[in-house]
Amino acid sequence: MDQQAQTLTDTTPPIGRFVDVDGRRLWVDTREGPGPCAVFLPGSGEMGLDLWQSYESVTRSRAGVIYDRAGTGWSSPVALPRTAAAVAEELDSLLRALGVTGAVILVGHSLGGAYAQRFAQLFPDRVAGMVLLDPVHGAWNEAMPERLRIGANASTAVVVTDEHRASGRRWRESVTTDLPPEVRELVRARHAADGLRTGPREGANFIEILDELGSGPFAAPTIVLRAGAVDPLQAQFSSDDDLREQGAALHRMYDAALPAGSLCRELPTATHSDIALLFAEDVAAAVNDLEAVMRPR
Repeated sequence: MDQQAQTLTDTTPPIGRFVDVDGRRLWVDTREGPGPCAVFLPGSGEMGLDLWQSYESVTRSRAGVIYDRAGTGWSSPVALPRTAAAVAEELDSLLRALGVTGAVILVGHSLGGAYAQRFAQLFPDRVAGMVLLDPVHGAWNEAMPERLRIGANASTAVVVTDEHRASGRRWRESVTTDLPPEVRELVRARHAADGLRTGPREGANFIEILDELGSGPFAAPTIVLRAGAVDPLQAQFSSDDDLREQGAALHRMYDAALPAGSLCRELPTATHSDIALLFAEDVAAAVNDLEAVMRPR
């Protein structure tokens, strides 16, 4: 990495602030507005600013929180992987530190969707509903054909090459063009410095997280947004046919996990990696529509 990129990586974002939580410093940005407050949980290896466009769209009409959980983005480092319960408990402490009261709407992408579900299991009175974007669910391996099931430490067994990193940088540049200029290069530099390392580390205990979640239904009223297109980043490690078969299995899994009145919507042109970044208006619509299916509190 050149000196300019390193300087950007070390630079604190010009938006948001740091909050001390459980002895760690977490980066967070908040928006005031009516409730329920929407709280965003990025996928593995992602950070709060990756969800900026969805955050901006959602918070036009309500309060919101984006943050970097410990070990990601600009927050304090922590040993990875972590249990879903540890991430959920950290989020509970953060919301208390921010003075966010009442039930919230959790917006979780991929592994962030698993953390959202664990929060809903541990703190049911704190969750009004969830919007989950291509989320992990506890029945993942049960839903998959045997050859597509994920084994212990599978993510750390993936060999990430310089070619993968270069492809990731090109993809990141293509999906961050609409970020505010003052943060765009910071986000790109932070991801370039990470070199696709944090994602596999966060997901190294995937099987344990599935066991934590269990295979029952989502623990709160939920709208799932499912990506319908093959992901070019995932296609570096799996065939298109396998990814389509995996997608079909996930669709069946989501349908089986939905509580009464909850919904699953497919976004035909979205991919797993860009659904949380480029489909902000669909995310905002789902958050607003969720209120029609949330149970009374």
